[in-house]
Amino acid sequence: MRRAISLLSAAFVMLVGGIVFAPTASAAGYGCSGNLIDTYSVKTDSGTKWGVLNLYYSTANGGTNCAAVVDTYWGTGTTKLMVVNIWKCRAGTTPGGTCLIDQQDNDSGNFSSYAGPVTVTGTASRCIHVDGTIWNPSRTAAASVNANAVHC
Repeated sequence: MRRAISLLSAAFVMLVGGIVFAPTASAAGYGCSGNLIDTYSVKTDSGTKWGVLNLYYSTANGGTNCAAVVDTYWGTGTTKLMVVNIWKCRAGTTPGGTCLIDQQDNDSGNFSSYAGPVTVTGTASRCIHVDGTIWNPSRTAAASVNANAVHC
């Protein structure tokens, strides 16, 4: 009996340890390459944070930006509508200015943990626009973020 309890306890510790110490999702986990250069909070109008929009940059292909919107509120077991967009702005766009689309990518659908990755290339000397939205499971409310003409 003691041996069975000891084995069960050891299994429980390994399971909990695996969950507690599991590595966080990296850029590769979202399908992005490069380094994390910014994180934007995805919030409701009342300020409740439902997730983050992670933005990555790589020097490949004349500069590559990649983004994913990650649910940090509802949990991975809950499917909800999520959207992420990224645009490369036209040449001459000033930081914080109006971003006219030169190239774009988006991802939307019912996901349990994140939307993306979305990628634009040739961004080494261009501003980009990123935005994301996470809807609650019943689609009656949403949280969003909009970063216009950033990382120029």
